[in-house]
Amino acid sequence: MTAKVLREAIEELAAAVAADQGARSRDARLRSARRVVAERCLVALHVDAPTAVSVPEVIRLAVASPDREARRTCAALLIHALAIRGLVPMSSAGEVCALAEGALQGALSRGDYPFGGPLEDRLQVLERLHARLDELMQPMEPTFPSSIQGLYAG
Repeated sequence: MTAKVLREAIEELAAAVAADQGARSRDARLRSARRVVAERCLVALHVDAPTAVSVPEVIRLAVASPDREARRTCAALLIHALAIRGLVPMSSAGEVCALAEGALQGALSRGDYPFGGPLEDRLQVLERLHARLDELMQPMEPTFPSSIQGLYAG
């Protein structure tokens, strides 16, 4: 999934949350947002589900997927979903961390993610990471000063 498609998914997620603000219960307010996360991840994973799939089911599918790009897309979308309290069930926290750690290792390393730390610490970092995720997912640029470039005579 390209950055543009991921951005569109995030915008759709935000619109779903905004549209459901009038609902009485938290679960009702998040219903559309959960549907967006599940459907967008299923598209990324190239899975045709005959019925609605829950967020925990999609997380399990993403963790098990052999498609690296699909795992990366789902991990990025789920990190944005974690910013919305209650959207991702706490029972799936360990699987979300495992998915993110496997699919976004470079970005997480650059974001001071506590690999191997307690689950609560890792989840807290992921919940805040959505604000910098796009930046952290960009390829690193060379750090050589421009005056040094061209000196290598390999």
